[in-house]
Amino acid sequence: AALRAARLNLEYTRITAPVSGRISRAEVTLGNVVTPGAANAPLTTLVSVAKVYASFDVDEQSFLKYVNPARAAGTTVPVELGLANEDAYSRKGRVGSVDNRLDTASGTIRVRAVFDNADGQLVPGLYARVRLGGGEPHAAVLIDEKAVGTDQDKRFVMVADKDNHANYRQVVVGAGHDGLVVIEKGLQPGERIVVNGLQRIRPGDAITPTVVPMQAQAAKAGDAGKA
Repeated sequence: AALRAARLNLEYTRITAPVSGRISRAEVTLGNVVTPGAANAPLTTLVSVAKVYASFDVDEQSFLKYVNPARAAGTTVPVELGLANEDAYSRKGRVGSVDNRLDTASGTIRVRAVFDNADGQLVPGLYARVRLGGGEPHAAVLIDEKAVGTDQDKRFVMVADKDNHANYRQVVVGAGHDGLVVIEKGLQPGERIVVNGLQRIRPGDAITPTVVPMQAQAAKAGDAGKA
C-alpha cells in the first residue's frame, strides 16, 4: 500500500500538456515547493500555435450582407489578415464562430476567424488588420482613390459629361482593393471621372480630358479615367 501511494504521488510530479504549442518561461525553478490553488502563481503558460484565432467586431450591415447568408447556405466566409508590418493581407482564413447576439450599444457582433500558423509567425496578442469578404464574386465599380474628394461629411467625384464639363457627383464609398475603392452608389460603369487635378476645377468648368485606364499606376499619366 505504501508503494502504491508513493507511485501515485510520483505521477503528480509530471505534468503533461493537453495540447502542443509554445511554452513560456518557467516561473518556478527546480527545488522550489509548489502548491495547488488559484491563489498561487502558475508554473508557466502554454499557447497553441498550430492554429490562431483572430477575434473582431463586425457591424450589422456587414453581418447581414456577408456572414449571415453564408451561415444559412452552409458556405465558408473568407477572411484575410495582415500584420502591423505588412501593407497587404498575407494570410487567408475562415470564420470559425459567430456570437449569438448583437451588441445593441455598438451595433456590432463578435466574430472569430481561424488562421493556419504552420510557420509560427503568428503570436497570440499581436495586432492585426482583418478584412471580411463575401464567398461569391460580384460586379462592382472601382475607381482610383485619388479621384474621391471630401466635402464635409460627404464624398464626391467630378464626372465629365459629353461636352467635357465637370459635374459634381456625390458617391458612397465602399471597401478598398489594391489602390482602388469600390463605389457603392453614385457612379455607373463607363462614366468618365476626373482623376488628377481635382482641387483645381469647379463644377461646370470645361476640361480637356485624357482617358486612361482606371488603375492606380496608370492614373498618374492622365487627367480622366473611366469607371
